[in-house]
Amino acid sequence: MTNFSHQQHIIDRDPKKTGLFLGTGSGKTRIALALAKGKTLVICPKTQKEDGNWERELEKIGIELDLTVISKETFRRDHKKIGGFQTVIIDEAETCLGVTPNTRQVNRVTIPKASQLFDAVKWYVDNYTPDRIYLCTATITRTPMTVWAAGIILGKDWDWYKWREMYYQLLPMPGRSVYAVKSGEEQKNKLAEAVNSIGYVGRLEDYFDVPDQTFKTDYVELTKQQQDAIRDIKLDYPDPIVAIGKRLQIENGVLKGDEYTDSAEFSNQKLERIYHYAEEYPRLIIWCKFTEQIKLYEKQLKKKGYTVHTLTGQTKDRESLFTTLENSDKAILIAQAQISAGWEWKDCPAMVFASRTYSIADYEQAMGRIQRSDRIKKNTYIKLIAKGGIDEALEANLENKKDFSERVYYENQR
Repeated sequence: MTNFSHQQHIIDRDPKKTGLFLGTGSGKTRIALALAKGKTLVICPKTQKEDGNWERELEKIGIELDLTVISKETFRRDHKKIGGFQTVIIDEAETCLGVTPNTRQVNRVTIPKASQLFDAVKWYVDNYTPDRIYLCTATITRTPMTVWAAGIILGKDWDWYKWREMYYQLLPMPGRSVYAVKSGEEQKNKLAEAVNSIGYVGRLEDYFDVPDQTFKTDYVELTKQQQDAIRDIKLDYPDPIVAIGKRLQIENGVLKGDEYTDSAEFSNQKLERIYHYAEEYPRLIIWCKFTEQIKLYEKQLKKKGYTVHTLTGQTKDRESLFTTLENSDKAILIAQAQISAGWEWKDCPAMVFASRTYSIADYEQAMGRIQRSDRIKKNTYIKLIAKGGIDEALEANLENKKDFSERVYYENQR
C-alpha cells in the first residue's frame, strides 16, 4: 500500500525513539508499524485491543512483523513479567502519560505524582531498554505535564520542578494544592519548542487540501429552576471540584432526584435543536458526557422514527456497529464523549456536542472521527452550550487549551 508523502518522509528518516504527534486521521498507526523492527509490543486502549485495529492495519499494509497487542490495563498489571521487546509502540499515548503538578510521598521521599500506568511504562523502558519507542497521539499538549512525561519516556532529562514552575501557577485555595496552567506567550512558545524536540508534529491540513470546516455554537437558555439551583450549589456542595460536576449535571438536566433542575423542560430545549440537526444531516453523531442523556436522546429520537445507535463503555461489538454505520444512508450515532478515539465514520458529515468532557484531547479526537486522510471533506461541528452557566465558562477554558495545541503546530511550520 502506498504511503502519503508525510508518512514516507518520517519512515525514510527512520527515527529510533520519537513521538508521532500528528493530527487525528493522518496515519500514525501505519508510520509506527513501518518503523517497527523485530519483536514489537503495542500498548493501546482496551477497546482498540478488542477491535483488532492494529492487526487489521498490519494486514492492510502487508508488513511481516512479530506483533503483540495488549491493553494498557494489562500492561499496567503485567509490565514486570511480559518480557522484552525490540520495539514498543504506545497508542493514544496521552492516556499513558499521567503526571500532575502535585507531589506524593514514597518511602518518605517527595516525588512527582504520576499514574500507575506512567510508572509502569517508565519502569519498563528503564529495565528492558527497547531499541525503538514510538508514542502515538494527536493530543500531546493535553497538559504541559503530558509533554514532560513524553520527554522522560523518550530519554529527556527535563527537571520536573523547573517544568512545573515554567508552566503552572498555584491557586490560592485553602487546604489543598491546585495548579492552573499559565497561558502566557512565553509558555506557549516554549511548550511548542519542547514538543518539536521530541517528535514529529503536523495537522491534517498541513499535509492535505482540507476545505474550510463549519463550526456552529447553539446556546440553550437555562430554566428558572436551574438558575436557582446553580446559585445554591455552593451551599449544597462546598467542595469546588464536586460543585463543578454537579453544576454541569444541572445545566444538562441530568441530576437525578433534584427537583430544581426541571430536566424535562431543559432536555426538551436541547432535543428540539437535535431534531432540527437530525433532519438536516441524514448521518449525524451526537456527543454526550452523561449516560442519562444518551438514554433520553436515544428513546426520544427513536420515537420520532430515526435509526439510532449508541456507543458507550458497554458496547461490545464495535466492528459490527461501524460496519453498519458505514453502510447506512441515514443513521444517528449517540456516542459517550469520553470514547472519542480508536474508531471512524468516514461518511458522516456532522456532529453535535450536546455535553462535553472539556478535555482538549476528547474534543480533538472527536472531530477526527469523521475527518480522515483517505476521506477529506467539509464537515459541520455544532456545540450546544448552556448559556450563562459553567458550561459557557468551561468552553472559554477549552479555547485556551486549544490555543496551546495550535501554537505547537504553528511553531512547527515556521
